[in-house]
Amino acid sequence: MCDEQTQKLLDLANGQRPPGSRLVIEQGSFGSRLWWVVKAPFRTLMCLSLVTVFFATYFGFMLPVMWARTIWPRLYWFVEGKLYRWLQSFIAYWGYTAGYDVYEYGDDVTTYYRDERVLMMCNHQSTADVPTLMTVLQNKGVASRKTLWLMDVMFRWTPFGIIGNNHGDYFIQQGKATRDKELVRLKKHLHDVFWDRDRRWVILFPEGGFYYKRVESSQSYGKKNGFPHLLYTTLPRMGAVKAILEEVGPRTEDDDEPRERSNSKLKLLKDTVGAIREKKYVKEIGENS
Repeated sequence: MCDEQTQKLLDLANGQRPPGSRLVIEQGSFGSRLWWVVKAPFRTLMCLSLVTVFFATYFGFMLPVMWARTIWPRLYWFVEGKLYRWLQSFIAYWGYTAGYDVYEYGDDVTTYYRDERVLMMCNHQSTADVPTLMTVLQNKGVASRKTLWLMDVMFRWTPFGIIGNNHGDYFIQQGKATRDKELVRLKKHLHDVFWDRDRRWVILFPEGGFYYKRVESSQSYGKKNGFPHLLYTTLPRMGAVKAILEEVGPRTEDDDEPRERSNSKLKLLKDTVGAIREKKYVKEIGENS
């Protein structure tokens, strides 16, 4: 069982869900509720039609440049990245049309999306996390089109999932029976995709599910194993994080031999990225010695 304070947070929503998940129809005036009921089917139709139309548009633009995937891959992935970013903006528009504005505050992350490779881990509260994150990515330079998303396998055959599969996103099969095998497959996928396609950000929801569904088992597991007691997030599943860092993370002094990488058509790009990594590695060793 989760602790008393966490239970109060969950009970505020008159159910087993956090306060932020309450719908307008549950808390608004009669007029706002009526307007919500009237426009809900139109917004649903709009969202579905936007993704469907973009799905056709995406492949309509990609088919004419399919020849470039082998003989001019930089052109192919540039066009694909632009379309992928526009797809994210379409999904981000869902939140805007629902009346949500996204504000950012905190440290300036300009250098991270301009010059660095980033593993981004998101506290997964609800389905709204995805369009919110896609809204934030729109002003993150090349990171918005050079992301690699890790998502549940159930999304593989949705319109976004099919496009994501072509982009190089990874679909995880959750469960104890497939856990070890999935980590091996994830590392192989990163080995084949991350550097060859010049990806910048890996986006991961490390909790593996929504907060309100996982918090009870998370706190029980944390108490049993001596981990920190968390109120507003759950303990992350570290397997995927560890696999990502082992495959594409910074090298340490113990890494005497360079990692093997798959044969890339982007020879110049691969050599350049490798040189940058080596330069950064040597610099870090000098600073730490």
